[in-house]
Amino acid sequence: MVYRLVTLALCAALLCGGPPPAGAALVPPLSETEKQAFGENYLLPSPAEVFLALEKAGPVDWTAMASFNPRYDYADNAQRALNLGIRAADGFLAIQARDHDKLGKMISAIMTLAEELLVAETILNKGKAFEDLARNGQWEELHGQLDALRDDVLHEMERMGDKDIALLVSTGGWLEGLRATAKTLQEHYSERASTLLYQPKLLQYFRTRLNALPQQTRTTPAVASILAQLDAIEACLNVGYRTPIPQENIRRLAAISEMLISGIEGGMSDNGASGSVGGGGS
Repeated sequence: MVYRLVTLALCAALLCGGPPPAGAALVPPLSETEKQAFGENYLLPSPAEVFLALEKAGPVDWTAMASFNPRYDYADNAQRALNLGIRAADGFLAIQARDHDKLGKMISAIMTLAEELLVAETILNKGKAFEDLARNGQWEELHGQLDALRDDVLHEMERMGDKDIALLVSTGGWLEGLRATAKTLQEHYSERASTLLYQPKLLQYFRTRLNALPQQTRTTPAVASILAQLDAIEACLNVGYRTPIPQENIRRLAAISEMLISGIEGGMSDNGASGSVGGGGS
């Protein structure tokens, strides 16, 4: 129970950017280098934190939150990386649902995509351990193990000097978390829970980093589609700190994120690179 409450508290801090708790020790201001390191390494909430926080919104049918697409054959590394992030997030959904079969399919897809991205050596030997934990019903332990796997993949990519691919893995996980959150709130709306989606620093992080990608990567259909929708996503979320996000904004956000995830999972064609859903903010 203590671990669960701490995780939820961390999630709220990461997503909402609240002030430090009363009595917290004062520390010297961060240098610019330290601020950059924080933004690159600690700003991104993990799927486990997001999905645990969603339970506050009410009963959730976790098996209905994702397609659990087992596909792994994609034409370029940008699509492979985005889909790897999505599959990792769906792995957490399978754990939440305590669905051994869906988890197995997601682990298989994660390993194959990682192998295509040349980072499989880091994770291949962990597959059997995940299967054993699920088979033995050790679902809580699986949360930490799969989160560690996601971090291992990202660290391996960065070690190999491929921060662009690591960024796209994080982007895929963020979008799937956003989609699952919006879909949950669409079905079980809660004003308090809707404030979890107010995360301007996180959105700005992805906008800045994605726009800084090399042109060849930035203009691939999948990445171009995400960039084309960031303004619409921001319009849905930009309501102010601790202000409930209106239900209409949640509905539009669910539609936008569903369109993006479906396109990415489907191997998005050039014709779908810049589609749009709805208008501006409320």
